[in-house]
Amino acid sequence: MDVERSTTRRRALAVGGACAGLVASGGCAGDSYQGSSLTSTEHPDPSGGQPPESGSQLARMDEVPVGGSLVVDGPEEKIALSRPQEGEVTAHSAVCTHMGCTVEAAGDQLRCPCHGSVFESASGEVVSGPARDPLPSVPVRTEAGNILTGGS
Repeated sequence: MDVERSTTRRRALAVGGACAGLVASGGCAGDSYQGSSLTSTEHPDPSGGQPPESGSQLARMDEVPVGGSLVVDGPEEKIALSRPQEGEVTAHSAVCTHMGCTVEAAGDQLRCPCHGSVFESASGEVVSGPARDPLPSVPVRTEAGNILTGGS
């Protein structure tokens, strides 16, 4: 077996082994695994570096409670929507910055079921770890009572 193939196999086994215990509790996103040394050539970006299509409907405004949150399917990954107050919507990636599990809506917080990280739903900021980095912001806009992908 040549060195390059052996190295790639070891990387795959390392990511797979790290994710094995997470499958039953919500899975693991291999590309988001913080300990991974996978390169973009091993897992090319399916969008070709292009931003997601603007204008895809994520939810209706009335589906997200004021002061609460909702996790929905986005064009590329799950998105956490929040309505801190009437007429205001924020959105963040629902992929935990600790090890790539999907966070769950819990009122004004987003909670990771895998390792217990908690995020503020309106800002994406870490309330408690092990995650250290906030959830990345996702641009959204509202139109005719709908929450759509893309900024205004």
